[in-house]
Amino acid sequence: MGTASDGRPCYRPVPMTGAPLQPTRARWLTPLRADGLLLACAVIWGISFIWQKWANEHVGALTYVGVRSLLGAMVVAPLLLKGSVRAALGDPARRRPLLLGGLAAGACLAAASAFQQTGLKTTTVTNAGFITGLYVVLVPFIGRFLGQRIGWAAWVAVVLSLGGLTLLSFSHVMTVDDLAGFIDGLNRGDLWVLACAVTWAVHVHVVGWAAPRSDAIALSVLQFVVGGVIATSLALLVESPSLGSIEAAAAPIVLSAIFAVGVAFTLQAVAQDVAPPTHTAILLSLESVFCAIAGAVWLGEELGVRQVGGAALLLAAALLAQVPSGRGRHDEEQRS
Repeated sequence: MGTASDGRPCYRPVPMTGAPLQPTRARWLTPLRADGLLLACAVIWGISFIWQKWANEHVGALTYVGVRSLLGAMVVAPLLLKGSVRAALGDPARRRPLLLGGLAAGACLAAASAFQQTGLKTTTVTNAGFITGLYVVLVPFIGRFLGQRIGWAAWVAVVLSLGGLTLLSFSHVMTVDDLAGFIDGLNRGDLWVLACAVTWAVHVHVVGWAAPRSDAIALSVLQFVVGGVIATSLALLVESPSLGSIEAAAAPIVLSAIFAVGVAFTLQAVAQDVAPPTHTAILLSLESVFCAIAGAVWLGEELGVRQVGGAALLLAAALLAQVPSGRGRHDEEQRS
Protein backbone atom coordinates (compact mmCIF):
# COMPACT_ATOMS: atom_id res chain seq x y z
CA MET A 1 0.00 0.00 0.00
CA GLY A 2 1.37 3.41 -0.98
CA THR A 3 0.56 6.96 0.06
CA ALA A 4 -0.93 9.68 -2.13
CA SER A 5 0.58 13.14 -2.41
CA ASP A 6 -1.98 14.50 0.03
CA GLY A 7 -1.08 11.89 2.64
CA ARG A 8 -4.08 9.60 2.14
CA PRO A 9 -3.57 5.85 1.60
CA CYS A 10 -3.68 4.48 -1.93
CA TYR A 11 -5.13 1.19 -3.14
CA ARG A 12 -2.76 -1.74 -3.19
CA PRO A 13 -2.18 -2.75 -6.85
CA VAL A 14 -3.42 -6.26 -7.56
CA PRO A 15 -4.29 -8.16 -10.74
CA MET A 16 -7.72 -7.61 -12.24
CA THR A 17 -8.65 -11.25 -11.95
CA GLY A 18 -9.51 -13.11 -8.77
CA ALA A 19 -10.88 -11.63 -5.57
CA PRO A 20 -11.82 -7.98 -5.47
CA LEU A 21 -9.43 -5.43 -4.10
CA GLN A 22 -9.38 -4.79 -0.39
CA PRO A 23 -7.95 -1.24 -0.36
CA THR A 24 -7.55 0.96 2.66
CA ARG A 25 -10.55 3.21 2.16
CA ALA A 26 -11.03 6.75 3.34
CA ARG A 27 -11.83 6.64 7.04
CA TRP A 28 -14.99 8.70 6.68
CA LEU A 29 -16.61 6.23 4.23
CA THR A 30 -18.29 3.86 6.65
CA PRO A 31 -21.08 1.53 5.46
CA LEU A 32 -23.68 3.75 7.13
CA ARG A 33 -22.38 6.86 5.38
CA ALA A 34 -22.32 4.99 2.08
CA ASP A 35 -25.99 4.21 2.66
CA GLY A 36 -26.60 7.91 3.23
CA LEU A 37 -24.99 8.70 -0.13
CA LEU A 38 -27.19 6.12 -1.86
CA LEU A 39 -30.28 7.58 -0.20
CA ALA A 40 -29.29 11.01 -1.53
CA CYS A 41 -29.01 9.47 -4.99
CA ALA A 42 -32.52 8.05 -4.68
CA VAL A 43 -33.95 11.44 -3.71
CA ILE A 44 -32.25 13.24 -6.59
CA TRP A 45 -33.14 10.65 -9.22
CA GLY A 46 -36.74 10.46 -8.07
CA ILE A 47 -37.15 14.21 -8.53
CA SER A 48 -35.22 14.18 -11.81
CA PHE A 49 -38.07 12.33 -13.54
CA ILE A 50 -39.88 15.66 -13.54
CA TRP A 51 -36.96 17.38 -15.26
CA GLN A 52 -36.84 14.62 -17.86
CA LYS A 53 -40.56 14.98 -18.55
CA TRP A 54 -40.15 18.72 -19.06
CA ALA A 55 -37.12 18.27 -21.32
CA ASN A 56 -39.08 15.87 -23.53
CA GLU A 57 -41.22 18.79 -24.65
CA HIS A 58 -38.25 20.36 -26.44
CA VAL A 59 -35.44 17.90 -27.21
CA GLY A 60 -35.02 14.25 -28.16
CA ALA A 61 -33.88 11.60 -25.72
CA LEU A 62 -30.35 11.28 -27.11
CA THR A 63 -29.84 15.04 -27.23
CA TYR A 64 -30.95 15.36 -23.62
CA VAL A 65 -28.73 12.52 -22.43
CA GLY A 66 -25.71 13.67 -24.42
CA VAL A 67 -25.80 17.31 -23.35
CA ARG A 68 -26.52 16.61 -19.68
CA SER A 69 -23.78 13.95 -19.48
CA LEU A 70 -21.11 16.24 -20.95
CA LEU A 71 -22.21 19.08 -18.66
CA GLY A 72 -22.15 16.65 -15.73
CA ALA A 73 -18.55 15.75 -16.60
CA MET A 74 -17.66 19.46 -16.47
CA VAL A 75 -19.27 19.71 -13.03
CA VAL A 76 -17.15 16.90 -11.57
CA ALA A 77 -13.93 17.46 -13.58
CA PRO A 78 -12.36 19.95 -11.10
CA LEU A 79 -12.22 17.14 -8.53
CA LEU A 80 -9.67 15.38 -10.74
CA LEU A 81 -7.10 17.80 -9.30
CA LYS A 82 -7.31 16.07 -5.90
CA GLY A 83 -4.10 14.34 -4.92
CA SER A 84 -5.78 10.98 -4.33
CA VAL A 85 -7.34 11.07 -7.80
CA ARG A 86 -4.01 11.96 -9.43
CA ALA A 87 -2.42 9.05 -7.58
CA ALA A 88 -5.05 6.69 -8.98
CA LEU A 89 -4.52 7.99 -12.50
CA GLY A 90 -0.77 7.48 -12.13
CA ASP A 91 -1.07 3.86 -10.94
CA PRO A 92 -1.02 1.39 -13.87
CA ALA A 93 -2.80 -1.27 -11.79
CA ARG A 94 -5.72 1.12 -11.27
CA ARG A 95 -5.75 2.73 -14.72
CA ARG A 96 -6.79 -0.45 -16.49
CA PRO A 97 -9.95 -1.13 -14.43
CA LEU A 98 -10.65 2.61 -14.59
CA LEU A 99 -10.61 2.57 -18.38
CA LEU A 100 -12.56 -0.68 -18.71
CA GLY A 101 -15.09 0.33 -16.07
CA GLY A 102 -15.46 3.87 -17.39
CA LEU A 103 -16.06 2.72 -20.95
CA ALA A 104 -18.58 0.07 -19.90
CA ALA A 105 -20.33 2.31 -17.38
CA GLY A 106 -20.49 5.16 -19.92
CA ALA A 107 -22.05 2.90 -22.53
CA CYS A 108 -24.61 1.71 -19.98
CA LEU A 109 -25.27 5.28 -18.90
CA ALA A 110 -25.96 6.41 -22.47
CA ALA A 111 -28.13 3.41 -23.31
CA ALA A 112 -30.15 3.34 -20.08
CA SER A 113 -30.74 7.08 -20.03
CA ALA A 114 -31.78 7.11 -23.68
CA PHE A 115 -34.15 4.14 -23.16
CA GLN A 116 -35.71 5.84 -20.16
CA GLN A 117 -36.03 9.22 -21.82
CA THR A 118 -37.59 7.65 -24.90
CA GLY A 119 -40.07 5.73 -22.76
CA LEU A 120 -41.12 8.87 -20.90
CA LYS A 121 -42.51 10.26 -24.14
CA THR A 122 -45.43 7.81 -24.02
CA THR A 123 -45.67 6.57 -20.43
CA THR A 124 -46.38 8.29 -17.12
CA VAL A 125 -43.76 9.42 -14.64
CA THR A 126 -45.17 6.94 -12.09
CA ASN A 127 -45.04 4.01 -14.53
CA ALA A 128 -41.50 4.94 -15.48
CA GLY A 129 -40.49 5.11 -11.82
CA PHE A 130 -41.91 1.65 -11.14
CA ILE A 131 -40.48 -0.11 -14.18
CA THR A 132 -37.06 1.49 -13.77
CA GLY A 133 -37.11 0.31 -10.15
CA LEU A 134 -37.38 -3.30 -11.33
CA TYR A 135 -33.61 -3.35 -11.65
CA VAL A 136 -33.58 -4.03 -7.91
CA VAL A 137 -34.87 -7.52 -8.79
CA LEU A 138 -32.47 -8.00 -11.69
CA VAL A 139 -29.29 -7.04 -9.81
CA PRO A 140 -29.17 -10.04 -7.41
CA PHE A 141 -29.88 -12.51 -10.21
CA ILE A 142 -27.05 -11.06 -12.26
CA GLY A 143 -24.95 -11.22 -9.11
CA ARG A 144 -25.69 -14.91 -8.65
CA PHE A 145 -24.71 -15.51 -12.27
CA LEU A 146 -21.41 -13.75 -11.55
CA GLY A 147 -20.80 -15.96 -8.51
CA GLN A 148 -21.78 -13.54 -5.77
CA ARG A 149 -23.34 -14.87 -2.55
CA ILE A 150 -26.52 -13.02 -1.65
CA GLY A 151 -27.60 -13.19 2.00
CA TRP A 152 -31.13 -14.14 3.03
CA ALA A 153 -31.90 -10.62 4.25
CA ALA A 154 -31.05 -9.20 0.86
CA TRP A 155 -33.37 -11.65 -0.93
CA VAL A 156 -36.23 -10.83 1.44
CA ALA A 157 -35.54 -7.12 0.96
CA VAL A 158 -35.70 -7.58 -2.81
CA VAL A 159 -39.13 -9.24 -2.50
CA LEU A 160 -40.34 -6.41 -0.24
CA SER A 161 -39.02 -3.89 -2.76
CA LEU A 162 -40.93 -5.56 -5.58
CA GLY A 163 -44.12 -5.54 -3.51
CA GLY A 164 -43.57 -1.92 -2.58
CA LEU A 165 -42.97 -0.89 -6.17
CA THR A 166 -46.16 -2.65 -7.24
CA LEU A 167 -48.32 -0.97 -4.61
CA LEU A 168 -46.67 2.38 -5.11
CA SER A 169 -47.21 2.57 -8.83
CA PHE A 170 -50.15 0.32 -9.70
CA SER A 171 -52.89 0.74 -7.12
CA HIS A 172 -55.49 0.03 -9.85
CA VAL A 173 -54.23 -3.55 -10.30
CA MET A 174 -56.48 -5.30 -7.80
CA THR A 175 -57.87 -8.41 -9.54
CA VAL A 176 -56.73 -10.92 -12.11
CA ASP A 177 -58.85 -9.15 -14.72
CA ASP A 178 -57.35 -5.80 -13.74
CA LEU A 179 -53.86 -7.27 -14.02
CA ALA A 180 -54.63 -8.72 -17.45
CA GLY A 181 -55.99 -5.36 -18.53
CA PHE A 182 -52.88 -3.62 -17.32
CA ILE A 183 -50.61 -6.03 -19.20
CA ASP A 184 -52.68 -5.51 -22.35
CA GLY A 185 -52.35 -1.78 -21.85
CA LEU A 186 -48.56 -1.75 -21.71
CA ASN A 187 -47.30 0.49 -24.46
CA ARG A 188 -44.03 0.91 -26.28
CA GLY A 189 -42.89 3.51 -23.75
CA ASP A 190 -43.15 0.94 -20.93
CA LEU A 191 -41.01 -1.50 -22.92
CA TRP A 192 -38.36 1.16 -23.49
CA VAL A 193 -38.26 1.81 -19.74
CA LEU A 194 -37.99 -1.96 -19.09
CA ALA A 195 -34.91 -2.05 -21.34
CA CYS A 196 -33.62 0.83 -19.24
CA ALA A 197 -34.08 -1.24 -16.05
CA VAL A 198 -32.03 -4.11 -17.46
CA THR A 199 -29.25 -1.73 -18.46
CA TRP A 200 -29.23 -0.02 -15.06
CA ALA A 201 -28.85 -3.43 -13.40
CA VAL A 202 -25.75 -4.05 -15.49
CA HIS A 203 -24.50 -0.54 -14.68
CA VAL A 204 -24.74 -1.20 -10.92
CA HIS A 205 -22.51 -4.26 -11.33
CA VAL A 206 -20.02 -2.44 -13.56
CA VAL A 207 -19.63 0.39 -11.04
CA GLY A 208 -19.50 -2.12 -8.18
CA TRP A 209 -16.59 -3.85 -9.92
CA ALA A 210 -14.69 -0.76 -11.06
CA ALA A 211 -15.05 1.63 -8.10
CA PRO A 212 -13.01 -0.39 -5.56
CA ARG A 213 -10.33 -1.08 -8.19
CA SER A 214 -9.85 2.49 -9.41
CA ASP A 215 -11.07 5.88 -8.20
CA ALA A 216 -14.72 6.90 -7.90
CA ILE A 217 -14.19 10.50 -9.07
CA ALA A 218 -12.15 9.57 -12.14
CA LEU A 219 -14.58 6.74 -12.91
CA SER A 220 -17.51 9.16 -12.77
CA VAL A 221 -15.92 11.72 -15.08
CA LEU A 222 -14.91 9.05 -17.60
CA GLN A 223 -18.36 7.46 -17.69
CA PHE A 224 -19.98 10.88 -18.18
CA VAL A 225 -17.66 11.72 -21.07
CA VAL A 226 -18.13 8.33 -22.73
CA GLY A 227 -21.90 8.38 -22.25
CA GLY A 228 -22.12 11.98 -23.45
CA VAL A 229 -20.06 11.37 -26.57
CA ILE A 230 -22.05 8.25 -27.51
CA ALA A 231 -25.43 9.89 -26.96
CA THR A 232 -24.47 13.15 -28.69
CA SER A 233 -23.06 11.31 -31.70
CA LEU A 234 -26.24 9.28 -32.08
CA ALA A 235 -28.36 12.41 -31.58
CA LEU A 236 -26.61 14.15 -34.47
CA LEU A 237 -27.39 11.15 -36.68
CA VAL A 238 -31.04 10.53 -35.82
CA GLU A 239 -32.46 13.62 -34.11
CA SER A 240 -30.91 16.68 -35.81
CA PRO A 241 -30.92 18.76 -32.62
CA SER A 242 -31.03 22.56 -32.88
CA LEU A 243 -29.48 25.14 -30.60
CA GLY A 244 -32.92 26.69 -30.12
CA SER A 245 -34.46 23.46 -28.82
CA ILE A 246 -31.55 22.94 -26.44
CA GLU A 247 -31.93 26.49 -25.16
CA ALA A 248 -35.66 25.88 -24.62
CA ALA A 249 -34.82 22.85 -22.46
CA ALA A 250 -31.89 24.57 -20.76
CA ALA A 251 -33.40 24.61 -17.26
CA PRO A 252 -34.17 20.87 -16.93
CA ILE A 253 -30.94 19.96 -18.74
CA VAL A 254 -28.77 22.05 -16.40
CA LEU A 255 -30.61 20.84 -13.29
CA SER A 256 -30.21 17.24 -14.39
CA ALA A 257 -26.55 17.74 -15.36
CA ILE A 258 -25.65 19.21 -11.98
CA PHE A 259 -27.70 17.02 -9.67
CA ALA A 260 -28.81 13.79 -11.42
CA VAL A 261 -25.49 13.31 -13.25
CA GLY A 262 -22.71 15.29 -11.58
CA VAL A 263 -23.80 14.79 -7.98
CA ALA A 264 -25.86 11.58 -7.87
CA PHE A 265 -23.82 9.32 -10.16
CA THR A 266 -20.62 10.40 -8.44
CA LEU A 267 -22.13 9.69 -5.03
CA GLN A 268 -23.15 6.24 -6.29
CA ALA A 269 -19.61 5.49 -7.43
CA VAL A 270 -18.18 6.65 -4.10
CA ALA A 271 -20.73 4.62 -2.11
CA GLN A 272 -20.11 1.45 -4.14
CA ASP A 273 -16.53 1.45 -2.92
CA VAL A 274 -18.19 0.03 0.23
CA ALA A 275 -21.73 -1.06 -0.68
CA PRO A 276 -22.14 -4.28 -2.71
CA PRO A 277 -24.45 -4.33 -5.77
CA THR A 278 -27.66 -5.85 -4.35
CA HIS A 279 -27.45 -3.69 -1.22
CA THR A 280 -26.97 -0.68 -3.51
CA ALA A 281 -29.95 -1.59 -5.67
CA ILE A 282 -32.26 -2.04 -2.67
CA LEU A 283 -31.47 1.43 -1.35
CA LEU A 284 -31.67 3.04 -4.77
CA SER A 285 -35.13 1.52 -5.25
CA LEU A 286 -36.35 4.26 -2.88
CA GLU A 287 -36.05 6.45 -5.96
CA SER A 288 -39.57 5.28 -6.86
CA VAL A 289 -40.93 6.71 -3.60
CA PHE A 290 -39.52 10.14 -4.33
CA CYS A 291 -40.58 9.83 -7.97
CA ALA A 292 -44.20 9.24 -6.92
CA ILE A 293 -44.08 12.14 -4.47
CA ALA A 294 -42.66 14.43 -7.16
CA GLY A 295 -45.29 13.29 -9.65
CA ALA A 296 -48.05 14.04 -7.15
CA VAL A 297 -46.67 17.45 -6.18
CA TRP A 298 -45.73 18.82 -9.60
CA LEU A 299 -47.76 16.80 -12.12
CA GLY A 300 -50.92 16.06 -10.14
CA GLU A 301 -50.54 12.28 -10.40
CA GLU A 302 -52.44 10.17 -7.85
CA LEU A 303 -50.78 9.21 -4.56
CA GLY A 304 -53.25 7.26 -2.43
CA VAL A 305 -53.26 4.91 0.54
CA ARG A 306 -51.91 1.94 -1.41
CA GLN A 307 -49.02 4.03 -2.72
CA VAL A 308 -48.19 5.05 0.83
CA GLY A 309 -48.24 1.37 1.78
CA GLY A 310 -45.87 0.65 -1.10
CA ALA A 311 -43.53 3.36 0.11
CA ALA A 312 -43.59 1.77 3.57
CA LEU A 313 -42.59 -1.61 2.10
CA LEU A 314 -39.71 -0.01 0.25
CA LEU A 315 -38.57 1.64 3.46
CA ALA A 316 -38.81 -1.71 5.25
CA ALA A 317 -36.70 -3.28 2.50
CA ALA A 318 -34.07 -0.57 2.89
CA LEU A 319 -33.95 -1.17 6.65
CA LEU A 320 -33.79 -4.95 6.22
CA ALA A 321 -30.85 -4.52 3.88
CA GLN A 322 -28.88 -3.30 6.89
CA VAL A 323 -29.23 -6.70 8.61
CA PRO A 324 -26.18 -8.94 8.15
CA SER A 325 -26.87 -12.57 7.33
CA GLY A 326 -24.64 -15.54 6.82
CA ARG A 327 -21.17 -14.11 6.35
CA GLY A 328 -22.52 -10.59 6.54
CA ARG A 329 -23.39 -7.67 4.42
CA HIS A 330 -20.49 -8.14 2.03
CA ASP A 331 -21.29 -11.68 0.90
CA GLU A 332 -21.76 -10.18 -2.56
CA GLU A 333 -18.13 -9.23 -2.72
CA GLN A 334 -17.27 -12.88 -3.39
CA ARG A 335 -16.93 -13.22 -7.15
CA SER A 336 -16.10 -16.10 -9.38
